Amino acid sequence: MVLTTDRDLLIHEPSVFVDASSIATSLLSAADGLVSGTRLTSASSDFQAAGIDAGHVIVIGSQATEVVARVDPTNLDVSLPRASLAEAKIPPGDGSTLAIDVRTFGRMIAEVEAWMLGALGIDPADPLLPLDETAILNPQDIREAVALRTIAQAFAAASALAPTDASLADRASLYSQRAADVRRQTRAVLDLDADGIADAIRHIDVVSLQRR
Repeated sequence: MVLTTDRDLLIHEPSVFVDASSIATSLLSAADGLVSGTRLTSASSDFQAAGIDAGHVIVIGSQATEVVARVDPTNLDVSLPRASLAEAKIPPGDGSTLAIDVRTFGRMIAEVEAWMLGALGIDPADPLLPLDETAILNPQDIREAVALRTIAQAFAAASALAPTDASLADRASLYSQRAADVRRQTRAVLDLDADGIADAIRHIDVVSLQRR
């Protein structure tokens, strides 16, 4: 189970999907995007075959937009970034013959998430207390920490490929600091026995040692 999606990165920094796109994995690109309201159609695309669905991000022209749902293989419901999933969809603006590009930072997200869960002592293979992501009662806090660290790493990697672009380096530094600040403040509220009740609180930057 992956806690964090590309959309979590989008709500913090839309430009990472444009300016650090070379670091992401390309899922689909086309030049026949048609947007009407919050519906995007691409007759030449197969969003289903590409695995594109809610939680992904699609760049329409140069505008990073969230995928709200896959309607069918050639149609997506889309929206400009919303503060929460409960908010109404925001139309990105109508247009035709638009360039569309879907790239994912899923690989990088998975690496950061695995590191962070390990730092919290969440390990399904632990012989004494096996836990997975379902034990976390406040997943949004963990998603934020993962998203900020992923954004920092994406800009840092993009900066390494374009060392003369000071903007990339500046954003890498900014998000590295933001990620560090959030990491220090983040705590995971855990349900250790799957009864829906909080049993423990763990901090990412605090290491607990046990004598065996």
